[in-house]
Amino acid sequence: MMYKILTTKAEIDRLVESYFWIIDFPRALTYFGDHERHGYGSGPLEVQFSSYHMPEEEEYIGDQKVCFIGEPPAYDEDVMAVMEHDEFYNYLMIYSEKYVEEHPEAKQDIYNLLDVVKKRLGLHS
Repeated sequence: MMYKILTTKAEIDRLVESYFWIIDFPRALTYFGDHERHGYGSGPLEVQFSSYHMPEEEEYIGDQKVCFIGEPPAYDEDVMAVMEHDEFYNYLMIYSEKYVEEHPEAKQDIYNLLDVVKKRLGLHS
């Protein structure tokens, strides 16, 4: 299956926003922080970590990377945006803030989950 690789920030932002619009955000963060999991998705929109595929597989996106995937009916065609861990984490920060604005009672839980994800991705403050 051939994916169109999105390259402009606007296209990538749109795909990321579509994903976070439909996803159960706390559950996604929980999965992203779990070493046993290799991503999280809902139907035609999903996130995959490098570990989702083996290096010899055609779909392998490279080491230490994350990709967002969009497929019909969410998208007109199969699209993919591949990014480094720090870029992915920056998106998580943005959408965590949006989530906490709407669910202030979840603030501590969300920030605790973010810390776990940060460690899993090997990012250091």
